[in-house]
Amino acid sequence: IQGVRLFLDVLGGRLADPVDRAVLDKAVNALEGAEALLSTLRDVSILEAGLVPAAPCPVRLESLMAELVKEFEGLAAARGLVLIAVPSTLTVYTDPMLLARMLRNLLSNALRYTPQGRVLLGCRRRGRSAVIEVWDTGLGIPEDKLDIVFEDFVQIGNPERDRSKGLGLGLALVRRMAALLGHQVSVRSRLGRGTVFSIQVPLANTHSLR
Repeated sequence: IQGVRLFLDVLGGRLADPVDRAVLDKAVNALEGAEALLSTLRDVSILEAGLVPAAPCPVRLESLMAELVKEFEGLAAARGLVLIAVPSTLTVYTDPMLLARMLRNLLSNALRYTPQGRVLLGCRRRGRSAVIEVWDTGLGIPEDKLDIVFEDFVQIGNPERDRSKGLGLGLALVRRMAALLGHQVSVRSRLGRGTVFSIQVPLANTHSLR
């Protein structure tokens, strides 16, 4: 893939005709799609093989959520969406890198499937756990499809298999990472009104009491 990308870059420097440039752009897009697919499949394989070491520790949600909003606010604005984070003072016990990766996948998914409105990142306490939620005002998911959204290559609302809408592996990775950490993930949705994805994570102070 790196070799093909290099040749396409060289070719791009030699093409001036708009028609030829359009064909080149399609070739580059196809290559990027293949690269993204292989990268995601690699991540899936590593998780399936149990080669990802989890390193849980106390994590302040306020800092993590602020970083994620800063990372995604440009993309949200470019799509005409409002991205909101509700501040939380809770501290959870989890692997910060894996939790951030899960939330990135959920935020990316929400922004991709929300044509207008807003995406909200929030958290609430539930007993000895914190429930981190990503809300959107998107298309929603039919009730009979909720059980399969975390399966590999499943994409609701993308029958044309438009690669700009992802590969159908983002939520599958969330499920695998949550299983590795012992966290619970869930989804609820109202068709035409929006969707909420949740990750239930133990609080740091309650974990120390176990």
